Amino acid sequence: MAIYSYLQGGLGNQMFQYAIARALSEHYQSTFLLDRSWFDVPQSETTPRPYQLDLLQIQNTAKSNLDFPKKPHRWIRALQRLLSSGPIVYYQQNAFEFDPLLFQFKSMAKRDLFLFGYWQAYPYLENIRPILQSEFKTKAPIPDHYQIYLEHIRTNESVMLHIRRGDYVNSPSAAKFHGVLPLSYYQQAIQALLLNKPNAHFFIFSDDLPWAKESLPKDLKVTFVENALQADAAAQELQLMTACKHHIIANSSLSWWGAWLKQDCNGLVFAPNRWISDSSLDLSHLLPTSWNRIPA
Repeated sequence: MAIYSYLQGGLGNQMFQYAIARALSEHYQSTFLLDRSWFDVPQSETTPRPYQLDLLQIQNTAKSNLDFPKKPHRWIRALQRLLSSGPIVYYQQNAFEFDPLLFQFKSMAKRDLFLFGYWQAYPYLENIRPILQSEFKTKAPIPDHYQIYLEHIRTNESVMLHIRRGDYVNSPSAAKFHGVLPLSYYQQAIQALLLNKPNAHFFIFSDDLPWAKESLPKDLKVTFVENALQADAAAQELQLMTACKHHIIANSSLSWWGAWLKQDCNGLVFAPNRWISDSSLDLSHLLPTSWNRIPA
């Protein structure tokens, strides 16, 4: 048996797609492969992204050379759950839902499993959290540029505050689907955090630091984390995010990982109650119950 996971999107999404395959491989005691074909084709409706999992200390996984199967018809999807042989092709319907049936397929020693989706539900990952905390670290040492920030983070009541704008503002398709968070979300989250941690020092991570410097309150203890403009900058900044004691996240998968991978289990996390433009979606499997939701 082998598990094949189709990769797409930025580093945070790639981490989710790796993590679901890693979790299922542990559950079924099987090998898994990563399908990277998405990165070889120009993307017209989505933001182009490079493959970046090779920047992390993940398990040495093979690259799949198979053509990823097309989404099966509904009756085939129902039938493949009942069979004890043959491949299972699983196209996720909702990125934020948890499907326990993924862990209940029959006779998996004889079957291959193809996974297509985003898998942004933390119950998939809870059992392998220590593994992911170890593997989702950069291969390269933290450079001096970021080491200075890291030392500052470790010696303060540090708060990761992540602002995602970039394609959420400049790409019509991304803006329509995701929707940028309003300034009021960050203002409310900052006030709520300061009520609990009055000595908080905010470390600002953003793809639009000029906007952050102009818009955020001026009376905060604050450090703006300047991007190093190198290939592994996102992965390196993720290390800084996870080192922070508390987190105010954006509606961004990388931001989510920064809070979920944190070492300090007692830290506060504030998250938006809306993840994409569709505010009706149930986020109970995306945002852990210990995280505080702020209107957005």
